[in-house]
Amino acid sequence: MTSSFDWAMVETEALIGKVIVGRYRIEALRSDSAAAVKVYEADDLRHNKKVSVRLMTTRSLIDLDAGLIDESSALSAYKEMMQQLFAMNHPTLVCVDDWGDTVIDGVRHAFNVTEFYGQGTLREFLDRGRRLSPSQALVVGIDVCRALHHAHQNGFVHGDVRPANLIFGDDARVRLTGLGTKRSASAEQMSLEQAKYAAPEIGLGSMPNGQTDIYSLAITLLESITGEVPFVGESVAITLANRVDKLLPVNADMGPIAAPIERAGRPLADERGTALELGQALAQIADKMPRPLPIDTVVPKKFEDVITRPHPITSASETVATQVIEQVEIAVPS
Repeated sequence: MTSSFDWAMVETEALIGKVIVGRYRIEALRSDSAAAVKVYEADDLRHNKKVSVRLMTTRSLIDLDAGLIDESSALSAYKEMMQQLFAMNHPTLVCVDDWGDTVIDGVRHAFNVTEFYGQGTLREFLDRGRRLSPSQALVVGIDVCRALHHAHQNGFVHGDVRPANLIFGDDARVRLTGLGTKRSASAEQMSLEQAKYAAPEIGLGSMPNGQTDIYSLAITLLESITGEVPFVGESVAITLANRVDKLLPVNADMGPIAAPIERAGRPLADERGTALELGQALAQIADKMPRPLPIDTVVPKKFEDVITRPHPITSASETVATQVIEQVEIAVPS
């Protein structure tokens, strides 16, 4: 009989080699996302290519506060959300290509499938003792702002922006992954790793929103430059309490990027601005920053090629993208 904590899921090792819905063969665990989610590298047997598969038990999707009182209603809501995400294609988001549900060793799971990005996450990069220069962090910040602006404009809050959810593609740019993954908004159910990037108001009972996403991005950018996450305590509650009324410890050595990060990480949500505003602020300082060197987690030649040209614009309403890319091109001319 499955434990009440079946969101721990089928043992990771037991999944290796299994074929999901007759199509996706699980090859390796890539990373843990939220507590109820595992991310795997898999082979798409139909199209003979690598993909990423996220698996979660349908039980873990139950959300009483949202009126999802059983697995059936939770799964229906999940599939509806996946349909919305499928229609929300964007070059700086890891987009959903397929989704559904399946039974694995007697436990029903929901899954979604995305493109596989083999260059690793920002978390993996930082865990190797590496750091981003302020100029490299600016490029990363601009791309994440584009992703968040598009998500927020379409009614989605990410709720878990952190280095583990920023993944590098072969084109040398980061994508934001994990959008639409159910995760608890409650500080009591949040992991310490998630809390390290959470806004202080989450500890006071506030729900995630666009401003909490911006705060999380500010912490992420600060860590990527300095190697440290400020105000981390021994528990989730202490970490969140430590951030109340505290400004982020930016310094002059960071150069012009310090000011946008400081504003985005302010303790009062209404002082942080939006993803659009942060993206514009970063774009405005791009011509004051040194040319960024290639990030060594990606192929250097491709970084040089791609950093001097924009991603395709897929939404006419995304005015920030054009402004941001123009500024990046000024900062890093070919």
